[in-house]
Amino acid sequence: MSGMQLPPGFRPSSGQGHPGAGGGQGGGPSPEEREAAEQRAMQQEEMKRTMIAAMLEPAARERLSRISLTRPQLAQQVESLLVNMGQQGQIRGQVTDEALKGLLEQVSNPAPPKSSAPAVSSAGGRTKTLGGGITIQRKRDDSDSDEYDL
Repeated sequence: MSGMQLPPGFRPSSGQGHPGAGGGQGGGPSPEEREAAEQRAMQQEEMKRTMIAAMLEPAARERLSRISLTRPQLAQQVESLLVNMGQQGQIRGQVTDEALKGLLEQVSNPAPPKSSAPAVSSAGGRTKTLGGGITIQRKRDDSDSDEYDL
């Protein structure tokens, strides 16, 4: 029976002594490696939480925790931004609630390119662009005519 080939992932059932004697598994990481990776990830997450807790004033920490309940992706973006800024030495002292509000606005509403000017379409002045990305567009009616506008 020693000349018999087994498909990948199969091991001989008996007579081999220890697992893995069948020539290697060729699969993913071993359970020990997965556990070690999970442990490292948990340690990194704990370090991140500790850094953020030290950087934020209590009011800002409370605001960020409330945001994480309603918009977890936004909170994660702000947390990673805070960690990066802290590692680069851009944060002096603790971040106030007002500063956190500014970061939240910066992350949720990225600045538009400076070259774009508010555009008004040429549909007879029916479209108007306001600040903050608000566009008002009036619907055209058959009875509407630009001739009668005063």
